[in-house]
Amino acid sequence: MIVKIGIIGANGFIGLELLRLLKLHPNIEIKYLFIHKKEITDEFNHLKDLNIEKIQTSDISKFAECDCVFLSLPEGNSQQYIKQLLGKTKIIDLGPDNRIQNDDLHHKYYNPDSDEKATRSKFTYGFIEKNKSIIKSSSYVSNPGCFALCAQLSILPIYEKIKNINIFGITGSSGGGKIPSIKNHHSIRSKDVFSYNINNHRHLGEIFETYGKLNSNNLSFIPTSGSFIRGIFLNCFVETNQNYHFDEISNDFSNTIKNSKFYRHQDEIRISNVIGSNYFDINFKFLPNNNLLIQSCLDNLVKGAAGNAIQCMNIMFNIDEDTGLNKLIPMYIW
Repeated sequence: MIVKIGIIGANGFIGLELLRLLKLHPNIEIKYLFIHKKEITDEFNHLKDLNIEKIQTSDISKFAECDCVFLSLPEGNSQQYIKQLLGKTKIIDLGPDNRIQNDDLHHKYYNPDSDEKATRSKFTYGFIEKNKSIIKSSSYVSNPGCFALCAQLSILPIYEKIKNINIFGITGSSGGGKIPSIKNHHSIRSKDVFSYNINNHRHLGEIFETYGKLNSNNLSFIPTSGSFIRGIFLNCFVETNQNYHFDEISNDFSNTIKNSKFYRHQDEIRISNVIGSNYFDINFKFLPNNNLLIQSCLDNLVKGAAGNAIQCMNIMFNIDEDTGLNKLIPMYIW
């Protein structure tokens, strides 16, 4: 089976990762890339040998010829294209516009002036490890945010046992996107560490919607800028809602890992063990009074974005979900 793919937003960091990974996928033909302002190869010369000039177009109507279109655009930019493609092709949106269905949560964390509720309601949230059966029957999927997905995967094994959780997360500079600002420019971040949007990060809305018992009263989130480029590393301090035996918690983690393609237990959590791959690594340790420390990490551009989106596409087209991703071993030195 060959799936014809279009990409809108291929000249961003996530779009470039999509292009890199899809070129390795045995069931994919990249049919069109959308040109926004200039040709992608003019901006990114490392793509010259891919001979993609002939598939670049600024005619959005051509994307209706694709079986699936990926969009990788900033907030408020996806809907103008999605409205022209609905009913004509399957869509996977890696931007934030369609991630949250609850109106109150959506309007709290995103600009209500750019909201398209009728469009947003058509999308399934692409948290594969929880929503796989729904994704399988969906034509429109919204890919999770990278911090949100890392946190949700960390919570997944023990959600029902959580009384309070405090999450301290560190992210690399690529999470800030291609356009530099005073906070996300790597020359500023590369020798510094600082927290931002404490308990107000927009990915909180996704976590709260996925896990309805969690809210601002029992979950704290401290996103922090790290002095590296790729990856997210989390420390999750969990107070359980009653006493649990070690074996019960261990079984929760074992069952989750067993049923997930890219979910791995590691004795030591290091972002060098996941960078360039679609793996999510996790570890847990018991603390006094039946509390837990969960440590986890993923590559924000792969499992946190492009890799998870491709995994969703595989599921939507009844392809083995790890196809095109299962040969990506971590870079380790990068």
